Amino acid sequence: MTLRLPRMYIALAGSLAACALGSLLLAPSAAQARIAGGGSTRTDCFAEFEAPHMRLNYPPFDPAKGKPGREVRCFDGQAGCDQDGVVDGQCVFDLDVCLQVADPALPACTTPTLSGVVVSNPNAAPELAALQNAIDGILAEAEACTSGVSLTVALGGPTPAGIWSRGKGVVKLAATGGGLTDVDVLRLSCLPAEWPSYGHDDRHTRNNPLETVLGPSNAANLTLLWEMDLDDGVGDNGVTSTPTVGNGRVYVTSWNGLLYALDRGTGAVKWSYDTGSAGSNGLQSSATLTADGRVVVGDSAAVVHCLDAKKGTLLWTRDLNQRPEDHIWGSPTVDERRVYVPIASHADQPCTQGRVVALDLDTGVPLWSFQSVPEKVCRVDTTVTCAVDGDCPSGACITARGAGFTAAPTLDPSGDHVYANPVGCYTFPAVGDANSILKLDAATGEVVWRTRLTALEQFGYCSVSRTDCGEVADCPAGESCTTKPFYHDFAFLNPPLVVDVDNGLGSTRPLVVSGSKDGTLYALDPDTGLVVWANAVVPLPLSPNFGGFGLFNGMIGFADDRFFGALYEVIEFIPAGTPATEHLQAFRAVDGTTAWTAGIGKSWARVGLGGGLVMAGSQVNTDLHIHDAASGAELKRLAFPSNVVSGPAITGSRVYVGWGVFGVKGGVRAYGLP
Repeated sequence: MTLRLPRMYIALAGSLAACALGSLLLAPSAAQARIAGGGSTRTDCFAEFEAPHMRLNYPPFDPAKGKPGREVRCFDGQAGCDQDGVVDGQCVFDLDVCLQVADPALPACTTPTLSGVVVSNPNAAPELAALQNAIDGILAEAEACTSGVSLTVALGGPTPAGIWSRGKGVVKLAATGGGLTDVDVLRLSCLPAEWPSYGHDDRHTRNNPLETVLGPSNAANLTLLWEMDLDDGVGDNGVTSTPTVGNGRVYVTSWNGLLYALDRGTGAVKWSYDTGSAGSNGLQSSATLTADGRVVVGDSAAVVHCLDAKKGTLLWTRDLNQRPEDHIWGSPTVDERRVYVPIASHADQPCTQGRVVALDLDTGVPLWSFQSVPEKVCRVDTTVTCAVDGDCPSGACITARGAGFTAAPTLDPSGDHVYANPVGCYTFPAVGDANSILKLDAATGEVVWRTRLTALEQFGYCSVSRTDCGEVADCPAGESCTTKPFYHDFAFLNPPLVVDVDNGLGSTRPLVVSGSKDGTLYALDPDTGLVVWANAVVPLPLSPNFGGFGLFNGMIGFADDRFFGALYEVIEFIPAGTPATEHLQAFRAVDGTTAWTAGIGKSWARVGLGGGLVMAGSQVNTDLHIHDAASGAELKRLAFPSNVVSGPAITGSRVYVGWGVFGVKGGVRAYGLP
C-alpha cells in the first residue's frame, strides 16, 4: 500500500538553515509524489490511500536528515486535514483508497488482479465497515478509487482543568493478489487546538470553543499564576503578539527578536531562540505551531524561521527580503505542506511592494509569490500601469508602492484557498490591490477573485470639489490639482475571517468578514467576492484625510454568531454633538448590525474569545478588560505594567497574554482560577 501524498525532499548537503538557496523557485507540482506506506516495494502499489490534504508528517521532517514521517497528525479544525473544518473535539480524516495503481515511484511493483483487500476490525467503527464495503465495490477495477470515506478520531478529555488530549486512530489494510500480500498500518492522531496560531485556527476566529471551565460565572476569580518579565534594561522587549499554546508549552515572541518556549504550568523558560532581528524591531507577530511538532515565525528583517517546537533546534530559515523596507508584521499561516507569509513595510517611508509568499513547510523553498501592486504606474494616472514614461498620457512612469500585507493569510476549511487583505500606505496613493479583499489559489497563488472596497487613488485632489486628480485637467474649471500631504491609507491591518453564520432563514451560509481601517465592517460571499452586508461604524473619511491607525486596528473575532472587535479611531472631522464611539463592540453575524457596545477606551488590541468571554486591552489604560460575550457586561479588569496590545490566548482554564509596545518594557502573564 502507498499513500498518495507529497514526496519528502531528499536530504540536502547540510542544513538548509546554513545554506542560501538564493532565488530558487519550485513549482508545486515539482515537489509532489507518492510516499510508500510501509510495505514491501514489490507490493506497495496494490492499494494506495487517496488523501490530497493529508500526509505522513510525524516526526517532523528535518532537512538535514531527510527521514520520512510515520504518522499523520492533524489539529482539530485544521484546514484540509480535518475534513469538517471546525474545532469541535474531533478530526475527520479522509480514508479513500485506490486499488491496483501504476505508481512510478515504485518501479519494482506490478499490479496483479487483487483477490481481496481486507480492512482489519471493520466492526470497530461504522466508518471502517463503510471503507470495507467501498473497497469491495471496486475490487475488480484497476486504478479505481473509493469516494467520500472518512474516519472520525475524537480528542481525549477534557480533564477537570479543561485540558484536552491527543486522540488516536489506526487503519490497517491487507491487499492480496498474485500470491503476495501487502500489509500496511496508517496511524492517525487528532491534536487539540489549544491556541496554536495567531488567530487560534485557520479561519482566524480568535475563539476557543473547547474552553469548558472559564466563563462569565467565574471570570471575576481570575488570579495571577505566573509572570515572565522581559525587562533586561537593554533595548525594546515588548510583547504585542498573541502567545501560542500547545504541547505543554507557551510560545512567546518579543520585539527583542527572541522566541521563548515556556512551561505552561510555571512559566519557566524551556528554550529560547534568537532570530537576530532586534535591530529592526524583532518579532511583532505570533509564532505558529504545526500539528507535527514544528514552530514557525517571521521576523522584522523579513526572515522566516522554522524550529523543532520541543527542542528549539533550527530546521531551516528563509530570507524573503527583496527591498530594505520589507518586513513580516503578520504571523505565518501553515497548512499540511505550505507556509503562507505576509510581507509589508517597516514603515511607510517608503512603503514596499506588498506580497504573499508560499514556502514549502519541510524546506522553506519558495513555491509562489503574489505581488499586490504593479511594478510601475503613471504619475498623472495611477490606474495606468507602465514600463517607461512613453506609456503614460503625460509625465513620468514611477515605481508603485503599497498594498502590503500586515496580517496572517486565512485558509478556507478545504485548504484549497487563501484569503488576504492588503493595507494602504500614507506616503503613496492606493494602487493595485490596495483597499481590496483577495481570494487566491493555495497551490499556485493565482487570483480567484478580488473585491475592491474603496476606490483607487491619485496623487492630488481638486482644491474645491476635493475629488481625486492627477493633473489640473482632471478638475473643474478654476480649481487647482493639489498634491495631497498624505494618502488615505484605509484598507486592512488584519486578516479576514472565513466563517459559517446564521443566514436569517433557519440555516447557515459562509462569509468572508473583515474590519477596515476606513471604519466599516465588511462581509463578502466566499464564492463570488460580492458584498453581502456592510456596517459603516463610522463614516468613510473624506479625501485627502486618511485612516491613520484606523478604526479596526486590532483583529476581530467570531463566536456564537457574533463578531467582536476592540476599536481605535478614524482620523476625520467629527461634528460637535456626535456621540462618542464605544470601543468594544459586538456585531450580529446575520447582517452586521451592532449587538452591544462597551466603553474600554481606544484600543489597538486583538480580542480573545473562549468560554463565553471576550477580552481585550486598551490604549487609554493598562487593563485587560474581560466582558460577557453575550451581554457585554464587564466582569473583571486585570491591571498590567503597561498597555496590553497582545491578544489573550484562552485555553485549559487559563489566560495567557503579553504587554508592552513601542519601547516600553514588556512580558507575559498567565492567569487562572485559584
